[in-house]
Amino acid sequence: MYRKTIIDSIIVIVTFLIAFYGNRTLSDYFEISISSAYLKIAYSYLWWILPTAFITGLLYGFHKIIDNVGIQKGYISGLLFSIITVLPMLISSALIGRIGADLKMLGLIHQTLFAGFMEEYLFRGFLFGILFRKLGWGFIPASILGALIFGLGHIYQGSTFLETTGVFLVTSLGAVWFAWLYIEWNNNLWVPIFLHILMNLSWGLFDVSSNALGGLYTNLFRIITIALTILVTIVCNKKTGLRINRKNLIVNTYNR
Repeated sequence: MYRKTIIDSIIVIVTFLIAFYGNRTLSDYFEISISSAYLKIAYSYLWWILPTAFITGLLYGFHKIIDNVGIQKGYISGLLFSIITVLPMLISSALIGRIGADLKMLGLIHQTLFAGFMEEYLFRGFLFGILFRKLGWGFIPASILGALIFGLGHIYQGSTFLETTGVFLVTSLGAVWFAWLYIEWNNNLWVPIFLHILMNLSWGLFDVSSNALGGLYTNLFRIITIALTILVTIVCNKKTGLRINRKNLIVNTYNR
């Protein structure tokens, strides 16, 4: 049993690394020319979808892929929850920011809809979700592994050492927070998906910051949004209790 868990964990992690870094690595050795911006986006995200979906199906059944990555249900509740909690960020960004003069629709859709959905699918649905829900990893090791890679994937946004460090810490902590919400909302990946999309929208539509670190006012309202998500989640789970607790922080034996 433990040997199979170790082997499956290695398979999942290696598949994630191939999905996340494969396109970039291939581009270093071969020149791939795609003229259409739409096809470029589709090509890059196919690297994320195809290997991860194949391995998820191979390990746990192809008819259960959607269920095992957390998108089989709950999109309405996820959307409503996200709209309510992200509203402070959206309103504040509209008030203190302005719509960028060089804003392009494809770029905005890519930054919000595509990036929000695909990053949550790959990092939370596949990497964290399979390790925690199926392979018995505890919340701490499963979420931290994804958080470190997620944070490193955003450090390009920093231009100085302090700024880069700040971007890394903010995005890493955000990854843990998204993972926590995913599980607490009964393995509903639509909660972090819509949160991610709408939070990106509040910064992408209105010119309030050049990177994920943000400024004083943007971070103030981001903290309000985060606090709201935590408060609402705790209240909604008051009767049943929180799903992430001391019993599954290091090892998870409930969802296997």
